[in-house]
Amino acid sequence: MAKSRKHRPYVGVDLGGTSLRAGVVARDGGVLMMEKLKTKPEQGAAAVVERMAEAITGAVKGAGLRLRDVGGVGIGVPGPIDAERGVVRLAVNLGPDWTNLPLAAELRGRLGLPVCLDNDVRVGALGEHRHGAGQGLDDMVAIFVGTGVGGGLILGGELRAGWRGSAGEIGHTVVAGANGIVGKTGQPGTVEPLASRSGMERQVREVAAAGRESVVPELIESVGGGRLTSSVIQQALRRKDAVMQEVLAVAQHTLGLLAGNLINTLDPQLIVFGGGVTERLGERFVAPIRRVAYANLINKRSAGRAMIVPAALKDASGVVGAAVLARELLK
Repeated sequence: MAKSRKHRPYVGVDLGGTSLRAGVVARDGGVLMMEKLKTKPEQGAAAVVERMAEAITGAVKGAGLRLRDVGGVGIGVPGPIDAERGVVRLAVNLGPDWTNLPLAAELRGRLGLPVCLDNDVRVGALGEHRHGAGQGLDDMVAIFVGTGVGGGLILGGELRAGWRGSAGEIGHTVVAGANGIVGKTGQPGTVEPLASRSGMERQVREVAAAGRESVVPELIESVGGGRLTSSVIQQALRRKDAVMQEVLAVAQHTLGLLAGNLINTLDPQLIVFGGGVTERLGERFVAPIRRVAYANLINKRSAGRAMIVPAALKDASGVVGAAVLARELLK
């Protein structure tokens, strides 16, 4: 007799501009099998959807299951989505044909499974809340530092998207003065150009171009494939590169101000940091952020009980969260 849907494993997909991951996730949050493929967005949306289907099928088969054995598929998408219709409104990192794309219907037609989707950072927050650092807590904020800086809000135990679906755009919070760097919104002094991986790369290149000696530009080419990756940051720090240390300190101070603002505003029990930089550096990355945040709290009483920690699920946060999304929505 077939298992009821609620007892079946679900598939979570973390869709990124460089790679996509599909994982079969058990009810306890354990990843039974993970499949990772290059996204190759330059080949167009249809080709990416085919690779997503391939990754899902491969993960299910690798777990010793058939498609009919899983309850459904959840997807974390890098951009705004229409969750009710399963449509990607816009995914800039994936290309122009990812505008008003009916992704849920496309995959459902290929797999014969129910599909749901949400923003990638929100599903990462959901994964950390249900099966990671935030288990058992009512209020939690997740901050993911990558190409940009995004956030996910868990309030009263529930994932909050806001009435327009744009809650969690914390990377555009203003933390510097009117003379700060201008971000994507056109507003100077926002978090993202100061603290994201792309923002750190811009700062490193500017300092190196001004004549400061640094190993980072060389590592960007030899290790990062032309980009400031988390591995490049880690190697530069191991070599005690002064420019990388200074740029990282700016990012950590900025993220500390952001975390302090969020605690002053929402008073969550936990702020969890995820993304590639956090995964590589762990507590070394988070500890200075924590110190700045605590120094800027208006309510100093029991300040240390407002926890600020690295993500427990590391790079599986998105996959687990997407599977949780499917498990909770596709009942």
